[in-house]
Amino acid sequence: MEKYIVHLVIWGVMATFLVFLALYRRRVYMKSDETLHVLDADAQLVSAQADVNVKLQKLDRCGIALTIVVALYALAIGGVYIYNMFMDTSIKMG
Repeated sequence: MEKYIVHLVIWGVMATFLVFLALYRRRVYMKSDETLHVLDADAQLVSAQADVNVKLQKLDRCGIALTIVVALYALAIGGVYIYNMFMDTSIKMG
């Protein structure tokens, strides 16, 4: 189990970063205005909505990519662990 500690720590750091990314995305979303502004008097609000939307799209892309990486890394660690447990408990011929 000692040889997996480094990989588990790396996975834990990535998973923690993913949680903080989700919390930051929620904070940015809470600042957004869901009202549709179409009048000329609301031009500043329209540009602010566009800025928040762009930021949310970037955060979503990063979040999806990091989620895939974290999940695949966890599956790889688990797969290698199960394989090694199987090889350690199997009968060796020869």
